[in-house]
Amino acid sequence: MAVFIKGGKVVTEIDSYHASILVEDGKVAAVGRDLEPPDGAEIYDASGKLVLPGVIDVHVHVGLDLKGHVSSDFLSTTREAALGGVTTILTYVTPEKNQSLADAVDDRRSQAEGRCYIDYGLHASLVNWEDRTDDEIPELIQGGIPSFKAYTAYSAEGLSSSDEQLYHAFLLAGRHGGLIEVHCENEWMIERKLRRLVTEKRLSAVDHASSRPSYVEGEAVSSVLRAAYDAGVPVYIVHASTGEAVELIGEGAELGVEVYCETCPHFLLLDDGKLAGADGHRYATCPPLRPSAHQAPLWEGLEDGLIQVIATDHCEFRAADKDAGSDDFRKIPMGLPGVGTLLPLMWHFGVGAGRISENELVDRLSTQPSEIFGLHPQKGTLSCGSDADLVVLDPDLEVTITPGELRGHADYSPYDGWTVRGWPVSTMLRGTWVVREREIVGSADAGTFVARGKVCQRPGNRTV
Repeated sequence: MAVFIKGGKVVTEIDSYHASILVEDGKVAAVGRDLEPPDGAEIYDASGKLVLPGVIDVHVHVGLDLKGHVSSDFLSTTREAALGGVTTILTYVTPEKNQSLADAVDDRRSQAEGRCYIDYGLHASLVNWEDRTDDEIPELIQGGIPSFKAYTAYSAEGLSSSDEQLYHAFLLAGRHGGLIEVHCENEWMIERKLRRLVTEKRLSAVDHASSRPSYVEGEAVSSVLRAAYDAGVPVYIVHASTGEAVELIGEGAELGVEVYCETCPHFLLLDDGKLAGADGHRYATCPPLRPSAHQAPLWEGLEDGLIQVIATDHCEFRAADKDAGSDDFRKIPMGLPGVGTLLPLMWHFGVGAGRISENELVDRLSTQPSEIFGLHPQKGTLSCGSDADLVVLDPDLEVTITPGELRGHADYSPYDGWTVRGWPVSTMLRGTWVVREREIVGSADAGTFVARGKVCQRPGNRTV
C-alpha cells in the first residue's frame, strides 16, 4: 500500500520546506508541495512535525562480551534504535581465534536473523593478524562489507594492529575500495600508567580516566594520520573525544589527508565529573569521559566540518554488570548506551541550543554516514528512488529520559532524568511503519542485512 505523508516540514542536509512525501513499494516515490495522494493510499498527517531521513548510527556494539558480561542483543538494540528514529545501524563482526572473517560474518548474520526491527550492516574487525590472509579484505568488500576496524591498543585481547599491519591494511583496503576505521589510543602510554595505578591501588573510575589522558588519543591520531598520508588512502577516526584529536585532524586535512571523523553524544554532553560520583563506574567507557574543556573543540569540529558524523559507540550493559567493577576499574565492562537517545539529545542540545542547524544535524546523522560508509543513495536521504526510511520528529514534545522510556536492555541511562524538547514519534523502514506514535508496531523480522557499495562518496567523489 502507498503511504502519503502530508503537512510536515521536510528537513534534508541542504534544505527545509513544507511538502508531502509519497511512498510506494518501499521507496520514496515523490516529494513535493502540490502532491495529491493516490486512491487507496494510507494518509499520515505530520502537521506541526518534521520529517527527516532515518538516522544511521554507524558505531553500535551488539552482544559484546566484556569481562564476562554481555551487552544488548540485536532484538533490544534495534527496538530501542527504532523508537529513537534510527533506521540503520552498523555493528561489528569480530572473528574468534583461528576463525576467518567470512565465517565470522556468517555467524553474525545468523545472530541477527529475525531479530532486527531495523536494517543493519557490518564492519569487519581486523584482529588476530596471524590468522588473516590478504584475500579476506577484497572478498568482504565484494560481499558488501567495505569497512574494517583496526585498533592501536588491546594487544592482550588480540585486537591491536602493529604500525606495519595497519599500514598494510591501509594499502590493501585502499587498493580495493575499502575504508579503514581506527580506534586511536597509544597503548604503551596506557600500560605504563596502568602499572603505576595498580601498584598504588588506585582503581576507581576516576583512576581509569587517569590511565588514558587526552594526549594518549592525540598521539595515536597523529601516528595514524601520518600512515594514511603516506599510504595515500582515506581513514576514519572513531569516537574522537579530545580537542587534540580535532586539531590534528584539521592539520591532516590541510595537508591533504582524506580523513573522516566521528564523535559521540557522551563526549559532547558529559564530562569526567560524572566519574567521581558513587555511581561513577557506570559512566566508564573507552575512551573515557574528558574534562569539559574538550567539549567546545568537538562542537566546533562539527560546525566546521572536521567531524562529519555523530555516532554513539552504543555498548549497553545493565547496572549490575557495571557495578561488578565499582571498586576496581579492571572489572568494569566499558561502554555506554546511546542508540535510543542519539537523535533527541542532538536535536535538543545541538539544534535547540543553536550549536548546529537542523540541516547540519541531518547531514551528521544521516547523509554523511550514508556517503562515507557506502549506503548512498539507498539510505540517508529522502530523494526519489531511495529507501523510504524516515522519522517523524515532534519538535515541541518534551520527554524526560528514563530506562523505561527507552525500552532497551539497560536499567539505567547516563542521561536519566534529563528532559529534552524534541522527540521522534514515528519511524518508517522501507515504506513500513516500525514505530507509530511512540509505540512499536513493526515486527522483529522487519530488518535485514544491507550490502554496502562505494565508500567515501563525499561531494565531488560520488558515483551518482
